[in-house]
Amino acid sequence: MIRSYFKTAWRNLVRNKTISLINIGGLSIGLAVAIIIMLWVSDEYSYNKFHTHLPNIYSLMQHEKHGGEIYTTQSVPGPLAAVLRSEVPEIKYAARVSYPGQQLIKAGDKSIYENGIYAEPDFFNIMSFPAIAGNADAALRETNSVVITERTAIKLFGKENPVGKIITHNNIHDLKVGAVIKDVPTNSSITFDVVLPFSIYEKENTGWINNWDNLSLLTWVELKPQTNVTGLNDKLKKLIQVKRNNNVSELFAYPFVDLAMRGKFKNGKPDGGRIEMLIMLSILGLFVLLIACINFMNLSTARSERRAREVGVRKSLGASKKSLIIQFLSEAFLMTFLALVAGVAIAKIVLPGFNELTGKNVSFDILNWKTWCILLGIGLFTALLAGCYPSFFLSRFQPVKVLKGLITNTKGGSLLRRGLVTFQFVISIFLVIVTIVVYRQVHYAQSRPIGYNLENLIDIPARGDMSDKFSLLKNELLQIPGIENVSAGTDDLTRFNASTNGINWPGKMSDQDFPVTITHVQYDWTKTAGLKIIQGRDFNAGYGSDSLACLINEAAVKKMGLKEPVIGTMLNNNKIIGVIGDFIYNDAFTSPSPFIAYLSTGSMNHFFVKLKDDEKWQGVMAAIELAVKKTNPNYPFEFHLTEETFQRKFEGLRSGGQFASIVGVLAIIVSCLGLFALSAFVAERRTKEIGVRKVLGASAGSIWLSLSKDFLKPVFLAFIIASPLAAWTMQKMLIKMEYHIELSWWMFALAGLLAIVIAVVTVSFQGVKAAVANPVESLRTE
Repeated sequence: MIRSYFKTAWRNLVRNKTISLINIGGLSIGLAVAIIIMLWVSDEYSYNKFHTHLPNIYSLMQHEKHGGEIYTTQSVPGPLAAVLRSEVPEIKYAARVSYPGQQLIKAGDKSIYENGIYAEPDFFNIMSFPAIAGNADAALRETNSVVITERTAIKLFGKENPVGKIITHNNIHDLKVGAVIKDVPTNSSITFDVVLPFSIYEKENTGWINNWDNLSLLTWVELKPQTNVTGLNDKLKKLIQVKRNNNVSELFAYPFVDLAMRGKFKNGKPDGGRIEMLIMLSILGLFVLLIACINFMNLSTARSERRAREVGVRKSLGASKKSLIIQFLSEAFLMTFLALVAGVAIAKIVLPGFNELTGKNVSFDILNWKTWCILLGIGLFTALLAGCYPSFFLSRFQPVKVLKGLITNTKGGSLLRRGLVTFQFVISIFLVIVTIVVYRQVHYAQSRPIGYNLENLIDIPARGDMSDKFSLLKNELLQIPGIENVSAGTDDLTRFNASTNGINWPGKMSDQDFPVTITHVQYDWTKTAGLKIIQGRDFNAGYGSDSLACLINEAAVKKMGLKEPVIGTMLNNNKIIGVIGDFIYNDAFTSPSPFIAYLSTGSMNHFFVKLKDDEKWQGVMAAIELAVKKTNPNYPFEFHLTEETFQRKFEGLRSGGQFASIVGVLAIIVSCLGLFALSAFVAERRTKEIGVRKVLGASAGSIWLSLSKDFLKPVFLAFIIASPLAAWTMQKMLIKMEYHIELSWWMFALAGLLAIVIAVVTVSFQGVKAAVANPVESLRTE
């Protein structure tokens, strides 16, 4: 019986090749988009799920109340972990972690930079990074031991067993490989290649690491099973306030399982995160699939006159309504299955480009049974969604009326089809508006005055003892003809990591405390970066007192409410000698926050080199490399273009906008496929009417307009519905960005015009074809 249903379905599919191809094509595009988004969402939700004790793993975080606002940070005091182990019985394990970034690792004649972290031994008891050789926990308990990943082990030692072999860390520490662990999974929010004993980091940072007011470390904990987290957080709040002797700090444990998805905080409360993007993506995928299913429903019901006689004959021969429903559902399932196969092929082909666009590494394992279960689930959902209404619609025809020729497309059916077409274009126009707004926002932020000169500015990470040889290297570099200025600082110009509160100034109120970004720089820092001094002067070697001076930005002047003259004002023990014009750093979509730069008395992490505009880069860079290697021969030369680093700040929003635009284009294509097929059916049904009108003198233009206007009405209605919906959604998105565009009427008008033009072009093919047809042909049978 089932075989008979599908044989009949196949014959109907072959008999109506054009409509079948349109249906299958639309469904395959919708399914391909759904599959890709499903893979993306599945990959995002898989983050950190491989940890055995994930439900009990928490990140210690801290709220800081300043100036009526609550700031939330994952950085906590250095002494905290030891106190937790001894005073908080709910804590099973606690481990401090620091992320220093790229570290130089040498073994024999091989020298590579690897992503390293410092961690306490319990890190491997908390996190599930299994060892394939040695004991990772025991290795970190030794000061001269190190843990490396399998990938790093192969780089350094090939196929040899690395356990017990010696590697050199940053040309300083000779460390024994104590364990090799499996490569960190791609769906881990904690990434590294080398894990160094925290004891090394502790010895190198004795000046601040035991200070309760310094928030610079991450601390992970594993709670004992059945721990009351609310009660624990009350205990942690009291503990931190006692240890820091204040009532503005609030320590709490935040679930690791929520950190990747809901890691944003606003005024002390969780305020979304990656979960927002996943919800948006899921909605986009569902909408495109809905559009494809609507096409199927529209085309199936539009063909009701052709299928009505088939239904009438089969019912008169004894076919039940149930058997007819199964027959039409069989056709839907057959088309969906073919579309699913095509959709899987499309998804497999475009996935590499998708990964390149989004910077992800999503894989499509077709042989995985879980993947096929999900795919079959999507296919079943699509077939039922697309096939249910046409099946019930066609199976309810009464045979007596049908065989007398009394069945016509009812007004209700026509209204439903128009409603479905309207819904399709609501989604399409909405996505086009989103694309326009996102692109305008990215362009607006990118063209925003940065406050310094990105062009020809190079950042050279200071490795080893480069910082101690700054003056020597600076003199060497300035001898190169193509170099204009050289300076150094503790932070990359696009991102500053350190901040502090407790800064005092004249007239400060008791409730006026707030975090201030701080950095340490060398002479000529502002000149090298192209920053503007709008008041006072820069650091100058001719002034010995500058070691107790500072530069602040305009935002700090405003936030502190400093009165003129600002120059000479004391901030704690440092005198303001200059005010820098505000410049963009950290978040490119917010206004600059208060900022203080001190003259460096210690190590620098970044050297900055400004090149002259008219110099050839290749020769200058070769000369810079020689100078750096001469001063620092034990480290490979590396550099970064500050302009490229800055542009990476927009990658997330840019790739999201590009993906939304691609989905929008696909949504319009699928919508127009259905519109094309519907217009063909209407033109075919009205063939004789058109012939009569042409004989009576109707022009081709009037006939085209008559055929086209019915299809353009749903597009106009869709524009009216989509515009306020998109305006509300985009305003909600933009309001989260402090520096954003204002929505303008032309964004909506452009989206509506684009949709109308595409619809007109789609419908016009059939309209023009019918308008220019010979009326003799259409009236021959009369």
